[in-house]
Amino acid sequence: MKILKSLFVCLFLCVSILQAQEYAFIPKEQHLLTDEEVKTMELVITPDVLLFNERGKLLPMSQVQLMTNSDYKPLFFVNANNKLKSVVFKRLKAINTTIAKNPEANFTKGEKAYDFIATDLDGNTFKLSDLKGQVVILNFWFTNCGPCIQEMPELNNLADNFKNKKVKFLAVTFNKKEIVEQFLKTKDFNFTLIPNANNIISLYGVNTYPTTIVINKKGEIVTKEVGYRTNIKSVLTKAINAAL
Repeated sequence: MKILKSLFVCLFLCVSILQAQEYAFIPKEQHLLTDEEVKTMELVITPDVLLFNERGKLLPMSQVQLMTNSDYKPLFFVNANNKLKSVVFKRLKAINTTIAKNPEANFTKGEKAYDFIATDLDGNTFKLSDLKGQVVILNFWFTNCGPCIQEMPELNNLADNFKNKKVKFLAVTFNKKEIVEQFLKTKDFNFTLIPNANNIISLYGVNTYPTTIVINKKGEIVTKEVGYRTNIKSVLTKAINAAL
């Protein structure tokens, strides 16, 4: 039994050393989070977080969008206080010259948006069809979604720009009301928030976050953006103006 235990410890140390050697460009005071730790921690990409490829090349902040690319796995490194400091994007598949489009992004322009009943954070209940005559923005997000949080300032600015127009901004999440309220104590999200909305998420087949859908005044889908993008405000502005 002691021999097996010693072998296990040796194997663990060897794996740790190999990981350290593989990403020698990561400062020694930072450690790699396990997959289980990633699931339970809130990871926010702040401007001071450094992004790297596997060879240690520093990437621009715009490359945070690789988090939604199935060809890569983000490896998160934190300091002693569990604050995110570095992200390494590990390639999972061989380089392909063609860029695969996420099938979730497929839609037919002008297709009818699925109707649903929603209850917002203040307890107001309404149907999507009640909003006909307005342009509706559906943003699918959750509180521990780093890319979702990254784009919130742009989305808040967007909502502010159209506050006097016939545009309704809805933020849909599976998080329960209490979790969303706790989140809003430290973050701003100026959409109408719809918590505990698994039924809406399933209805629209959303598995990638963030996902944003623009619905015109007739209740038709005219734009669908899947995953984080740095120019989300300009893309949605163009779609909204065209739909007004």
